[in-house]
Amino acid sequence: MLDWPRNRPDCIMTRDEIVAAIRKNADAIKGKGVSKLAVLGLRANEDYRPDNDIDVLVEVEPETSFSLLNLIDVEQIIEDATGLQTQATVRHSISPRFVEHIAGDIFEIF
Repeated sequence: MLDWPRNRPDCIMTRDEIVAAIRKNADAIKGKGVSKLAVLGLRANEDYRPDNDIDVLVEVEPETSFSLLNLIDVEQIIEDATGLQTQATVRHSISPRFVEHIAGDIFEIF
């Protein structure tokens, strides 16, 4: 667990640093049932303020047992790795039309 506050103005990470931190923890994230993960929104485009959170989109295989607790665990793993508050969304929980709308703001990590 990190010993500094989340999203401090002086806790600046580039998208590449965020991606590296998430990839370093990919096995732990995949162990929660995630098959694919992408950063989306401001952090994906590097158009953000230091206090912005990380928005991630996760995919799970249909036969995988994946609960809200797994989703929270994924958020916590990323928060611990980056020091930035994280909001995770499961891809199948949002409409295909919305996914199409945000396609340009998605940066695939794995």
